[in-house]
Amino acid sequence: MEIQRNKKKPRKGAAMVVVVEAEGASQEKGDLPLSPGVMDEASRVLGCHMLVPSQGLPTEFFSILSRAKDYFSDLEKNWCGDDFDVLDWCNGQVLISVENSITDFQQRLAICTPLNPTKDFTFIPHRQLDVPQGYIKMDIYDFFYEKGNDGQMSIYRVRLGCTPTRKSICAMIFGFKDGAWSYNHISTMIDLPSRWLQRKNSGLLIDTKFYMLGPSKYILGLDLVSMSLFIIDLPNGLEHSNPEMLQLSREEDSKLYIIHLNGLQLHIWFHDINNTGNTSNWVLIDTISLLEVFGHIANPSWDSEVDIKIARGGNSGDFIYLHVDDDVYLVHIKKRMVEKVFDNGKVFRVHPFMMAWPPTFTKKIMMGNILK
Repeated sequence: MEIQRNKKKPRKGAAMVVVVEAEGASQEKGDLPLSPGVMDEASRVLGCHMLVPSQGLPTEFFSILSRAKDYFSDLEKNWCGDDFDVLDWCNGQVLISVENSITDFQQRLAICTPLNPTKDFTFIPHRQLDVPQGYIKMDIYDFFYEKGNDGQMSIYRVRLGCTPTRKSICAMIFGFKDGAWSYNHISTMIDLPSRWLQRKNSGLLIDTKFYMLGPSKYILGLDLVSMSLFIIDLPNGLEHSNPEMLQLSREEDSKLYIIHLNGLQLHIWFHDINNTGNTSNWVLIDTISLLEVFGHIANPSWDSEVDIKIARGGNSGDFIYLHVDDDVYLVHIKKRMVEKVFDNGKVFRVHPFMMAWPPTFTKKIMMGNILK
């Protein structure tokens, strides 16, 4: 299995390995047509999320993926240039951040639907993100949040605020739904084990809790129901000074995963987030030698000279993307397989293409007239 990628030559060091997590629908036995309308209707699907295989796709579905790649190429060319970033993806929608002349150089959120390119590219109204008096503005996290079983999506924006010492922190939460921002809610303030440092793309939503990778030794959590912050210590002996060596990941069984790049090894940890404990609940479940997994791909000089960094994880601890010098590799952790997905380029944005696989139609879609 591999992701689909934009083969267009990278511009200004901003190439993207494609792109979105799409919870769309496909045909079960290859006998139903796949239109953009079907993909748009299929907001809820059954099955486990995994990488879309590159071989053996139904013809209609492959054409939709091709249009999705063209969609992002057009987005980069006609709208955003290199000045956009993918923040989150869910139910066929992609949340991006744009900051260029089109937005008067103000950061703006927008929603696009690459699996249904007939739908408009939609900007979200700007909302000022203030913090309580005496606090310093810190990180901003934007993500989709689905409440209940009706498939209704909101956009949540979390702004962290620290005291001047950065040893105490609180969170402001804003929700966007039905065309309007809600009033902000402020969490309780907590003291931190060490000074907070800003990090990009280090947040992860699991059920009703949002996790942010903190500096060195801990994870900062936010309960979206109780509006309370909490601390989870990293596993004993695991410290990090480089954000490109650690990746948060999740599973459908409410487990929080950490993928740690330690030299030429990957360590996979999980933490039962339904338990109230901290360090004692971390379990090391896998250790992978990159020299063994890469096999003949590995260069003898890797021991001393190779530059390896984590590019991106997925929705589970089953795979990871690694920058190896100027190349990007997809490492299937359980299968111990490696695929090169990009070479000879400075790539800094990698987004796995994921969906339920094998996909199934819901009864509503199967019975509707959209397939006629």
